[in-house]
Amino acid sequence: MLLTPADERLSFIAPQPVNRALPAVRLERFPAEIVRLLAGQIGPLANVRSAPGCGVAVATDSPWLEIQVERLRHHQPIPQGMALEIGNPDGTWASADSPDLREREGDLSLRLHTGLLPGEVRPCIVWLPPLSTCAITGVRVHAQSQCAAWQPPEPQWLAIGDSLTQGFSTQSPLSTWVHRLMRRWNLPAWNLGIGGVTIAPDIFAWALRARQWPLVTIALGSNNGWRDSTVDTAADQAQQLIEIALAGNPGHLAWCLPPWKPMEDGKGPPEFMGIALDLATGARIARVRDALRTRLAQYPSVQVLEDLLPHDHRWYADGLHPSALGFAHYADALASQIKLRGGA
Repeated sequence: MLLTPADERLSFIAPQPVNRALPAVRLERFPAEIVRLLAGQIGPLANVRSAPGCGVAVATDSPWLEIQVERLRHHQPIPQGMALEIGNPDGTWASADSPDLREREGDLSLRLHTGLLPGEVRPCIVWLPPLSTCAITGVRVHAQSQCAAWQPPEPQWLAIGDSLTQGFSTQSPLSTWVHRLMRRWNLPAWNLGIGGVTIAPDIFAWALRARQWPLVTIALGSNNGWRDSTVDTAADQAQQLIEIALAGNPGHLAWCLPPWKPMEDGKGPPEFMGIALDLATGARIARVRDALRTRLAQYPSVQVLEDLLPHDHRWYADGLHPSALGFAHYADALASQIKLRGGA
């Protein structure tokens, strides 16, 4: 049995509304005007059009779900996959990851097994790849299975950031630090990480004003270190972004400073996709970190988080991004510093 996008038994998890009248739907994180604004600024536009934290959900007892997509495209040379989560009665989630999809593009039907038995109706979510893009044409379930609408909970956490928030270098959408903490804290999130973005208030202002957020995390600044001109503007841009965030009266606001990079100690590969990873670049990133720390000190209600990744170049295969294990460490370090209301 095929559930098409028009079928109300499907729920879509995405910051932007989904036009169910289309035969194939994309799950977008940013308004169209933001996508146009960033065109040509950050390298692959897929960094904006990618869908970390976006998925399609249904309550079912089907022993498998088969997500059908078209126009699957891979925009970075790293493994990419989808993942399935199955809700348990105790509030936890079982999961199943897809294989690496990098060698498959275009139209794709991907079957993921739930392990459910007839009558065992549970909420199931298929999460899209962190970096690749695609359009969903439907979800197929076993012909005799039950299906019902399941409404995902409203987002409570706005995660703003760059490629580390987006999930660069992770194959599974479940391995990003945002998803790990979303499940640990039981705090549904919007993941607005964009690879290559600098501290750009205009890009994120709409989301900060969208609702009163119990938690806002901002993890920006590393990409300001690529050139002197963006280093010099980092503190002023950060202040603008913080003022916008504070105007929304968030429950908790934290800024994750740019983590240590191997090139700061003269280690790691010499470049990343044409960007020099040398001591001069490392020094600029350190200057950004210092400038942000100084400016953010003017805002006692903003928690500043530091040293979220190990100072060990072996954790960064490409010189910039950690592996899934590194993101687990990032999540643990962040959780140890943030203490949310309610004891999360």
